Amino acid sequence: MGKTTVTVFVSEEMKEGLKKLADVEQRSLSQMAAILLQQGLAKAKEEGKIQ
Repeated sequence: MGKTTVTVFVSEEMKEGLKKLADVEQRSLSQMAAILLQQGLAKAKEEGKIQ
C-alpha cells in the first residue's frame, strides 16, 4: 500500500505536544502523527464506530 499526503490543522499547543512525543520516541513529527492516527482508527474499529 502506498503513502499519501494529508494536511491537518491543529493548535500550536497540539503541535508542540506532538513534537515532544515524537522527540521522546525518536520519530519524526509525521511518523508520530501517523502512529497516533493508526491507533485512533484501531480503537474506532474495536468500538464498532467504523468497519
